[in-house]
Amino acid sequence: MTDETMKKEKNYSPSGIITIALLLSLAVVNAIWLIVSWHGGVLIALAFYSVISFLCLRRQHFQAGVIAGILGFGIHLYELFVLGTSELIGIDHVFFYANLILPVPLTIISYLASRKGSDGPAEITDS
Repeated sequence: MTDETMKKEKNYSPSGIITIALLLSLAVVNAIWLIVSWHGGVLIALAFYSVISFLCLRRQHFQAGVIAGILGFGIHLYELFVLGTSELIGIDHVFFYANLILPVPLTIISYLASRKGSDGPAEITDS
């Protein structure tokens, strides 16, 4: 067996690379927030974004990024409007708003990455 058959090289589209970068950014933001504040929800978000990052990085399953973006945005929007941000102190506001804002481009870019094949750009056709 040659090296080419043993190694499976993955080609990521630019939107796939951006998706992975956004997911890893969210994981890092939540890891830092966990160290700073020890909120239970942050641990859940860290685990969630880590698993989704794995799915996108290893399996190129960018639909999971769409789901993560929708869930992340929805949960933080709910927290903003229903629970409020009165419990957040200092730097917690930065982490909260990063978790509120970053899922929006994550959803869009993940959708574009899921529409693209690994060998070229997505084709948008009018029905």
